[in-house]
Amino acid sequence: MLGNILLVFITLALIAFVQLTSSPAPGGDRGVGYAFAMILYGGALFLFSGLLAWYAGKNGLFNWAPLAPQNRNLLIFTGWLAFFFAVTLSGMFRSEWHPGELPQFLKWLADAQAAVWLPLLVLVPLAVFINSEKQVAAPELWVKIPFLAGMGICAIIGLTMLFGWFRASARQNAEQAEYHQQREQSQHQHHLDKIAAHQPEDPLVNILSLTGRYHDADVRNAAVEKVKSRPDWEAELIRLLNDTEWQSYVYQFIDGNEVPHPELFVEPINRSIRRTAAEIRSRITDANDLQDWHFEHFSIERLLRAIDEQFSKVPGADFRPAMLELLAALKTPKPERFKKVEFTLTPIVEYWLRGNKK
Repeated sequence: MLGNILLVFITLALIAFVQLTSSPAPGGDRGVGYAFAMILYGGALFLFSGLLAWYAGKNGLFNWAPLAPQNRNLLIFTGWLAFFFAVTLSGMFRSEWHPGELPQFLKWLADAQAAVWLPLLVLVPLAVFINSEKQVAAPELWVKIPFLAGMGICAIIGLTMLFGWFRASARQNAEQAEYHQQREQSQHQHHLDKIAAHQPEDPLVNILSLTGRYHDADVRNAAVEKVKSRPDWEAELIRLLNDTEWQSYVYQFIDGNEVPHPELFVEPINRSIRRTAAEIRSRITDANDLQDWHFEHFSIERLLRAIDEQFSKVPGADFRPAMLELLAALKTPKPERFKKVEFTLTPIVEYWLRGNKK
């Protein structure tokens, strides 16, 4: 009884689905209704066909298949998915088809009304199985052949869709890789052109960001060479540390590029750290929103690496007091609504202080 009821519901869902997909999706408000109907009819087909597959497995409608029970259940589940996607896609491809994305024969099947005759090949034999114990025990060829042919076509459509999906994914990944490669090459050349066009009278900050260790070697070397071609480049770096908001650009340079007189940088670096601490305290106290403000723009991690590699070796150099001041600023009590905000810079500074105890 249940099997026949499910067949009726599946038939009604199929009729509604086939009628819906007989024309392209409309625009505007009608398009919303079309999408809702597509979800409703497709969901009904998915639900009732799934229940029918469960019913068939539970009642042994496919015990004639020479498989172990576990493998037979897996085959029923796989066959149900293949049936559902083959029928729904065959209906959708009648009105929605993008040439070149999938093999053309799927469109031919859709135009040949596969959404109509393919369910008949599968569901009519199932109706016979449900209503004839004799056919379940030993189905005759006139029952088995249409069913196996229908399921075979469903399997072919399913495998073709998988092949098309993998091919489309591979093509999309290749296109994205090519786009990123072209973009990187364009950016790379832009950097080289920018460095070549830099004149001695131009602000040094224009190219300092290209001297960091994470740029390509040719870009970095060209930028460093251009910086050092200016006679007063070291004094200019010290001025930027002392008096301007461009200190993070200097951090990028000194992270991996040695300076001839590191002792001249010790006090300016300490001063820039304290200035950063003061700004952080101010930002926390007056902040309207701390959610997206993590202080990465200060490039403190680059500075800490530069200190360890170059400036901590200067006799008498002591950066710990300034770093303690920076940590205290990061731990400034936050407004109540920002109590749960955690700054990513805090553990970086704490880690450095643990490794640099006096």
